[in-house]
Amino acid sequence: MDGNTDSSERLARIEQLLQEGNRLRAEAIALQKESLTMQKSLVEDTRANIVKAGTVNDQALELQRRSKAAVKVIFGIVLLLIIYLSYLLFFRLNLP
Repeated sequence: MDGNTDSSERLARIEQLLQEGNRLRAEAIALQKESLTMQKSLVEDTRANIVKAGTVNDQALELQRRSKAAVKVIFGIVLLLIIYLSYLLFFRLNLP
């Protein structure tokens, strides 16, 4: 009888361990599903941020192009003013 009781205790312990293993496996699967959901959300957020960054970069590039054109115009005006003032100083004014 002692061997029979020992055997049934071992079987009960094995059954308990199997049930606990199944429970832990179910919890692990649930955590993996939650993790996957979070990762998908992060990927979507990252894609949205990439699109926004692309738009900002395009706008910055356009602003740089405009500013380069404006700087060229301003330098042209300054150069013309320098030439005109030089003409006035050296050729038009009769200084004693």
